[in-house]
Amino acid sequence: MNWIFSTLRIAGASFPVSSSFVQLQAELDSNLIQERIAKLEDPISYLHRDIPELSKIIYKKLKSENSINLDFDAIFYEKYNRPLAILNSMNYLTTKHCLGSSYPIGIQLIDPTFIMYLCALDENNNKMELLVNAVDNGKPGGSLNGKDLQKSIQVPLPVINAIFSIYESKGYGIQSKEINSSVFLCNV
Repeated sequence: MNWIFSTLRIAGASFPVSSSFVQLQAELDSNLIQERIAKLEDPISYLHRDIPELSKIIYKKLKSENSINLDFDAIFYEKYNRPLAILNSMNYLTTKHCLGSSYPIGIQLIDPTFIMYLCALDENNNKMELLVNAVDNGKPGGSLNGKDLQKSIQVPLPVINAIFSIYESKGYGIQSKEINSSVFLCNV
Protein backbone atom coordinates (compact mmCIF):
# COMPACT_ATOMS: atom_id res chain seq x y z
CA MET A 1 0.00 0.00 0.00
CA ASN A 2 2.90 2.38 0.70
CA TRP A 3 4.04 2.06 -2.91
CA ILE A 4 0.75 3.63 -4.09
CA PHE A 5 1.25 6.70 -1.92
CA SER A 6 4.93 6.90 -2.91
CA THR A 7 3.99 6.94 -6.57
CA LEU A 8 1.26 9.51 -6.00
CA ARG A 9 3.67 11.75 -4.07
CA ILE A 10 6.07 11.64 -7.01
CA ALA A 11 3.27 12.52 -9.41
CA GLY A 12 2.30 15.31 -7.01
CA ALA A 13 0.46 18.25 -8.37
CA SER A 14 1.18 17.33 -12.00
CA PHE A 15 -2.07 15.42 -12.09
CA PRO A 16 -5.24 16.87 -10.56
CA VAL A 17 -6.42 13.57 -9.03
CA SER A 18 -3.09 12.72 -7.44
CA SER A 19 -2.81 16.05 -5.61
CA SER A 20 -5.85 15.05 -3.49
CA PHE A 21 -4.17 11.78 -2.58
CA VAL A 22 -0.91 13.54 -1.71
CA GLN A 23 -2.88 15.83 0.65
CA LEU A 24 -4.63 12.77 2.15
CA GLN A 25 -1.28 11.04 2.74
CA ALA A 26 0.13 14.16 4.38
CA GLU A 27 -2.88 14.22 6.73
CA LEU A 28 -2.46 10.53 7.59
CA ASP A 29 1.28 10.99 8.20
CA SER A 30 0.58 13.99 10.44
CA ASN A 31 -2.00 12.04 12.48
CA LEU A 32 0.39 9.11 12.85
CA ILE A 33 3.18 11.40 14.06
CA GLN A 34 0.82 13.11 16.52
CA GLU A 35 -0.23 9.71 17.89
CA ARG A 36 3.40 8.63 18.30
CA ILE A 37 4.26 11.85 20.13
CA ALA A 38 1.25 11.44 22.41
CA LYS A 39 2.40 7.91 23.27
CA LEU A 40 5.84 9.23 24.19
CA GLU A 41 4.40 12.04 26.32
CA ASP A 42 1.89 9.78 28.11
CA PRO A 43 3.02 6.16 27.83
CA ILE A 44 0.81 4.88 30.66
CA SER A 45 -2.48 5.87 28.99
CA TYR A 46 -1.52 3.97 25.87
CA LEU A 47 -0.89 0.66 27.64
CA HIS A 48 -4.62 -0.11 27.45
CA ARG A 49 -7.61 1.96 26.35
CA ASP A 50 -9.31 1.64 29.78
CA ILE A 51 -6.35 2.85 31.83
CA PRO A 52 -7.30 6.57 31.92
CA GLU A 53 -10.84 5.74 33.09
CA LEU A 54 -9.53 3.16 35.59
CA SER A 55 -6.94 5.64 36.86
CA LYS A 56 -9.56 8.27 37.61
CA ILE A 57 -11.52 5.71 39.63
CA ILE A 58 -8.39 4.69 41.51
CA TYR A 59 -7.51 8.31 42.27
CA LYS A 60 -11.03 9.07 43.48
CA LYS A 61 -10.72 6.11 45.88
CA LEU A 62 -7.20 7.21 46.94
CA LYS A 63 -8.59 10.66 47.80
CA SER A 64 -11.53 9.31 49.78
CA GLU A 65 -9.46 6.67 51.65
CA ASN A 66 -6.24 8.73 51.93
CA SER A 67 -4.34 5.47 51.46
CA ILE A 68 -2.31 3.56 48.89
CA ASN A 69 -4.08 0.32 49.93
CA LEU A 70 -7.39 0.27 48.12
CA ASP A 71 -10.20 -2.27 48.03
CA PHE A 72 -12.86 -2.46 45.34
CA ASP A 73 -15.83 -4.71 44.67
CA ALA A 74 -15.79 -7.76 42.38
CA ILE A 75 -17.53 -5.84 39.57
CA PHE A 76 -14.62 -3.38 39.46
CA TYR A 77 -12.05 -6.18 39.16
CA GLU A 78 -14.13 -7.97 36.57
CA LYS A 79 -14.46 -4.84 34.43
CA TYR A 80 -10.83 -3.71 34.74
CA ASN A 81 -9.10 -7.09 34.97
CA ARG A 82 -6.86 -6.58 31.92
CA PRO A 83 -5.67 -3.01 32.55
CA LEU A 84 -5.02 -3.92 36.20
CA ALA A 85 -2.95 -6.90 35.05
CA ILE A 86 -0.93 -4.60 32.78
CA LEU A 87 -0.35 -2.04 35.53
CA ASN A 88 0.63 -4.85 37.89
CA SER A 89 3.09 -6.33 35.37
CA MET A 90 4.67 -2.89 34.87
CA ASN A 91 5.07 -2.49 38.69
CA TYR A 92 2.85 0.59 38.91
CA LEU A 93 0.69 -1.22 41.46
CA THR A 94 0.37 -4.62 43.05
CA THR A 95 -2.77 -6.65 43.28
CA LYS A 96 -3.57 -8.47 46.52
CA HIS A 97 -5.01 -11.95 46.09
CA CYS A 98 -6.81 -14.41 48.29
CA LEU A 99 -6.80 -18.17 47.83
CA GLY A 100 -10.01 -19.26 46.09
CA SER A 101 -10.87 -15.81 44.73
CA SER A 102 -11.01 -15.31 40.97
CA TYR A 103 -10.21 -11.63 41.27
CA PRO A 104 -7.88 -9.56 43.44
CA ILE A 105 -9.18 -8.44 46.80
CA GLY A 106 -7.31 -5.14 46.69
CA ILE A 107 -4.56 -3.11 45.13
CA GLN A 108 -1.58 -1.26 46.51
CA LEU A 109 -0.09 1.74 44.72
CA ILE A 110 3.67 1.16 44.83
CA ASP A 111 5.11 3.51 42.20
CA PRO A 112 5.25 7.24 43.06
CA THR A 113 5.37 8.16 39.36
CA PHE A 114 2.07 6.32 38.85
CA ILE A 115 0.57 8.34 41.69
CA MET A 116 1.76 11.48 39.88
CA TYR A 117 0.12 10.14 36.71
CA LEU A 118 -3.15 9.80 38.67
CA CYS A 119 -2.77 13.40 39.85
CA ALA A 120 -2.09 14.62 36.32
CA LEU A 121 -5.41 13.12 35.24
CA ASP A 122 -7.61 14.20 38.10
CA GLU A 123 -6.05 16.61 40.63
CA ASN A 124 -6.26 20.37 40.72
CA ASN A 125 -3.17 21.81 38.98
CA ASN A 126 -2.94 24.74 41.42
CA LYS A 127 -2.77 22.38 44.40
CA MET A 128 -0.08 20.30 42.72
CA GLU A 129 1.95 23.43 41.94
CA LEU A 130 1.71 24.54 45.57
CA LEU A 131 2.88 21.11 46.73
CA VAL A 132 5.82 20.93 44.31
CA ASN A 133 6.82 24.51 45.15
CA ALA A 134 6.72 23.74 48.88
CA VAL A 135 9.10 20.81 48.42
CA ASP A 136 11.25 22.67 45.87
CA ASN A 137 11.66 25.63 48.20
CA GLY A 138 12.48 23.57 51.30
CA LYS A 139 15.52 24.97 53.09
CA PRO A 140 18.60 22.70 53.30
CA GLY A 141 18.61 21.10 56.73
CA GLY A 142 14.95 21.94 57.21
CA SER A 143 12.10 19.48 57.23
CA LEU A 144 8.64 19.33 55.74
CA ASN A 145 5.78 17.63 57.53
CA GLY A 146 3.45 15.89 55.08
CA LYS A 147 0.48 16.06 57.45
CA ASP A 148 0.87 19.84 57.72
CA LEU A 149 1.12 20.10 53.93
CA GLN A 150 -1.99 17.95 53.60
CA LYS A 151 -3.97 20.32 55.82
CA SER A 152 -2.80 23.46 54.03
CA ILE A 153 -2.90 22.24 50.42
CA GLN A 154 -5.74 19.71 50.68
CA VAL A 155 -4.18 16.83 48.75
CA PRO A 156 -4.07 13.22 49.94
CA LEU A 157 -1.11 12.19 52.07
CA PRO A 158 -0.07 9.43 49.60
CA VAL A 159 0.41 12.16 46.97
CA ILE A 160 2.67 14.12 49.31
CA ASN A 161 4.61 10.97 50.18
CA ALA A 162 4.98 10.20 46.46
CA ILE A 163 6.49 13.66 45.90
CA PHE A 164 8.82 13.11 48.86
CA SER A 165 9.84 9.75 47.40
CA ILE A 166 10.57 11.23 43.98
CA TYR A 167 12.65 14.03 45.50
CA GLU A 168 14.52 11.52 47.66
CA SER A 169 15.34 9.42 44.58
CA LYS A 170 16.97 12.52 43.05
CA GLY A 171 19.11 13.04 46.16
CA TYR A 172 17.30 16.22 47.24
CA GLY A 173 16.48 14.93 50.70
CA ILE A 174 15.54 12.01 52.89
CA GLN A 175 12.03 10.73 53.45
CA SER A 176 11.18 9.32 56.84
CA LYS A 177 10.69 5.54 56.79
CA GLU A 178 8.88 5.50 60.14
CA ILE A 179 5.41 3.95 59.98
CA ASN A 180 2.60 6.54 59.86
CA SER A 181 5.15 9.30 59.42
CA SER A 182 5.32 11.75 56.57
CA VAL A 183 8.44 13.87 56.99
CA PHE A 184 10.99 15.00 54.45
CA LEU A 185 14.41 16.32 55.46
CA CYS A 186 15.72 18.66 52.76
CA ASN A 187 19.35 18.27 51.66
CA VAL A 188 19.52 20.83 48.87
